[in-house]
Amino acid sequence: MDTILVRPAYAKVNLHLAVGQPFQDGYHPIRSLFALVNLADDVSITVKGERNFKVEVTGLEAFQLDGEDTLTKAARLWCERTRLPLSLHIDCKKRIPSQAGLGGGSSDAASVLLLLQEYAGEAALDEKSLVDIALQVGSDVPFFLSSQSCAIVTGRGEVITPIQQRDLALCLVMPTFFSASTSSAYARLDEVRSGSLVTLGPAGEEIAEVFEKSPAVWKSLLYNDFQQGVVHQDFYGQLEQLCGTSHGYCGLTGSGACWFFVSDDTKQVQAVYDEIQMQFGAGVMSWKTGLVMKIR
Repeated sequence: MDTILVRPAYAKVNLHLAVGQPFQDGYHPIRSLFALVNLADDVSITVKGERNFKVEVTGLEAFQLDGEDTLTKAARLWCERTRLPLSLHIDCKKRIPSQAGLGGGSSDAASVLLLLQEYAGEAALDEKSLVDIALQVGSDVPFFLSSQSCAIVTGRGEVITPIQQRDLALCLVMPTFFSASTSSAYARLDEVRSGSLVTLGPAGEEIAEVFEKSPAVWKSLLYNDFQQGVVHQDFYGQLEQLCGTSHGYCGLTGSGACWFFVSDDTKQVQAVYDEIQMQFGAGVMSWKTGLVMKIR
């Protein structure tokens, strides 16, 4: 008899993102403030009663070639590690845009791993093995795997320090005329900073402390290093100017291309959202939402 398991895969924003010098293997250390957002894909897994490993993924045809997605990779690595040769059908109802810096692919992969753990019961992997798999899939996967709604994330993405989430409103702005490749963004950032002294900026304790204050003062400490090498500077400049007089904080999330504005005043978020709709129209996709207070 088939078993069907379902779980939401939330998007995230990087409210702060400092990127260090690359290691010898090319990966970069980070120090970042991750917060889940009320925008989610739905991931479902059907475990079929067969004895040979097989995985079929639907819902991603418009985004990636068959077999090259994070869900397939996560399922294959988990089945190899557990030696459970499951036959799986994974369906993903996409709402999080691709190449946006919102972590959609990583969140989807983490949901797959958590659903497989649930199915396995006593045969589930230990935490270390699960994190090892997560890092092989992507640097953001361990955060989504942690089931924390807000955390300081350091190292390669595997060190998760939970902090208290805040009930804040925000709007997300995703351009429809370009997206952002993570690997290309890292390459541009390294090129822009070539020869410069690179640090990881404020400590996690300082980031957590300023996060407790009004978003209107976050700019005194928080930033995103990827804004140094971002393409389409005119587009982001317009957004920053639009948000400039508002009582809140705005910036790029991840390596882009999505932009956000966050505030403790819902009226400010509504005003920014309305202005973006009026100025950019079909040039952007936009969402008026909030940070996730409780994971369902």
